Amino acid sequence: MVTAALTGCGPGWWGRAPVEVGDEPATSAAEPVVEELAAGSFHTCARLRGGQVRCWGMGASGQLGDGTATRSERPVVVAGIDDAVQIAAEGDRTCAVRGDGSVWCWGQSPAVEVEAGAPPVRALPQPVAGWRDVRQLALGLDHDCAVVGSGGVVCRGQGSHGALGDGGMFSTGPVAVVRLESAAEVAVGYGFSCARTHAGEVLCWGWNEYGQCGDASGRDHLTPSPVEGVVGARALTAGFDHACASLSDGTAVCWGGDTFGQRGDGGEATVGPPAPVVGLRAAQRLSAGQFRTTALLADGTARGWGREWGPERLLWPECGEPREYVAEAKPASPRQAPPEPYCAAPAMLPVAGASQVVVGLLHACALTHAGKVLCWGSDAYGGVGDGGVDDRPQPMPVAW
Repeated sequence: MVTAALTGCGPGWWGRAPVEVGDEPATSAAEPVVEELAAGSFHTCARLRGGQVRCWGMGASGQLGDGTATRSERPVVVAGIDDAVQIAAEGDRTCAVRGDGSVWCWGQSPAVEVEAGAPPVRALPQPVAGWRDVRQLALGLDHDCAVVGSGGVVCRGQGSHGALGDGGMFSTGPVAVVRLESAAEVAVGYGFSCARTHAGEVLCWGWNEYGQCGDASGRDHLTPSPVEGVVGARALTAGFDHACASLSDGTAVCWGGDTFGQRGDGGEATVGPPAPVVGLRAAQRLSAGQFRTTALLADGTARGWGREWGPERLLWPECGEPREYVAEAKPASPRQAPPEPYCAAPAMLPVAGASQVVVGLLHACALTHAGKVLCWGSDAYGGVGDGGVDDRPQPMPVAW
């Protein structure tokens, strides 16, 4: 058996017996085998064995893909997608890469599509023009990028900071990033992009005010530049203004903004070049969501750091001494914003036997090696997917 919640003092994590799942994948229709997760702001999607996609949580922008604009506390089937090989989510938008290399998206339309005449929201999946032979897709707020079959990277959308990687400022269709070959993975933040090559090199381009491109120059990069000091990278992720890579020795490094501790280096500087994530060993997969980051370790446990959401500390409950970000008072505002807690160094997450961890704004989910999904955090919008609306400080199985 593998355990899907770490045991602690007493009968289990927070006094609850750990959820156990079998080593053999479930085969019943009621318990589908999940192969991949993707989290938006307030919704989550799962790619099932066989290529079907199901989503749950907030649906006001059609991001669940079932033809409605309502939320669902349980997974619903995304209409018309039966051959997905990868899924991605950002904000109120979801996309699937299909078996033929095309990209289909639903939910809130990005600005690049709205300006070209697309409706602001789509409740059903629609093909995205121009995407071909896509092997891996990354979504951003204003631009998207993909690794294609040739090993190159293509991007589309807003590129005012150089995020498209071709020196241009805007493109309605995918354009090739210059001087980038043999890409294994691409990650997208706000106004910047990074790619990992098969050789373990990381290159970034775009907005660099906070060191998102890996240097302290503060100057935007219109084309890819190597991130100095990062060698042997084997996984890559990007948040709003930071990026992280896990390395071949099991450590991880992060660079860029650190207002909410999203770099995980335990320091006080809010801007910086690559720095080791404190105490992280045997790191494999990484996942970032805005101002937070998670790491999956080789033993199936996971760590998380960065911004919390509210004093309840639902995302990183094991952060021993969270710090607080206090926004500068605005003379025109009659109220001071409350302090926001964050974890500046990795905290243990309440899961084990995991193969993937993703995080949204208010919730997080883990996929186990047995194909089960467990989620925790705020369930106000149904993002936990257990059929309820109450906050979940401990992992709950998704109610298929």
